Amino acid sequence: MATEKIFVGIDNARIELTGQAKADFLSDREALVESERLLEAEYKAKQDARDSAIKKLGEIAGLTKEELDAIL
Repeated sequence: MATEKIFVGIDNARIELTGQAKADFLSDREALVESERLLEAEYKAKQDARDSAIKKLGEIAGLTKEELDAIL
């Protein structure tokens, strides 16, 4: 099993992270990915709610499909 090597640059020096520094880096990276995933899910939910509200308002106002598509 190959382990992932992680290098950082400090003052033009390439340094491999090991031990706790590597664990902290991987944890931070995982937290960042999870945060981005949650933001994307929240954005998608808001877009879906917006689209649904516009469609409902369009139906109430008697808009055609073409008119609704132009709004969305």
